[in-house]
Amino acid sequence: MKNYFNYFTEIEEHFVRKRGKNILVSPLDWCLIEVWKENQIPLQVVLRGIDRSFEAALKRQKKAPTTLFYCHPGVMEAFEEFRTAMLGSREGEPGSEQVVPQPRLLEHLEHLIERLEKVDQPAGARALSRLRELYDDTKARGQVHPGELEGELSDIQAVLAKGFEETLDPDRLDALKAEVKAETKIYKKHLAKEMYERLRQGYLQKKLLAEHGLPEFTLLQ
Repeated sequence: MKNYFNYFTEIEEHFVRKRGKNILVSPLDWCLIEVWKENQIPLQVVLRGIDRSFEAALKRQKKAPTTLFYCHPGVMEAFEEFRTAMLGSREGEPGSEQVVPQPRLLEHLEHLIERLEKVDQPAGARALSRLRELYDDTKARGQVHPGELEGELSDIQAVLAKGFEETLDPDRLDALKAEVKAETKIYKKHLAKEMYERLRQGYLQKKLLAEHGLPEFTLLQ
């Protein structure tokens, strides 16, 4: 998608502007944005869906949406219209991704390496090795596109989280999964099965990383 970083920040900023209050987007809402991105829902389509959700709430004299989850049906409706309109034509618009300054990328990787060096886990050692390789590769290249690096970081995070899941105390793991189940319960009723599973897994990854004092690996921080 064009303007990779803007996808997250513009959705968050647009939602906050519509709310008229400086509220924070919740970790679960960030997971939902990730699901929208993975399903290749264009930014403008998401913003259109958010606008419709606020308009519908106003017409029904309901309170303005307090979470992006409330806007999900509107986003999916706008996406279906988009896909129908794009039948027989090429989806999306041509355009190059943003190029992120190399120093920023190296700084992000250095931060992750420093944090991961403090984790005494087999999965941590494997992820650390891959991060160092990624750092050297990024340092040697003139330009790095964020989508490419983000994909690498997402893969490393997924493998690392899976390793943590396999070695975590069973009782603690059950407790984390129970938290995820309880906090995503309302999402399960309204998201397609595949979308919900992506959201649930992404949220569990966040909790597993936090359990070991690690931030998310994403560049979008």
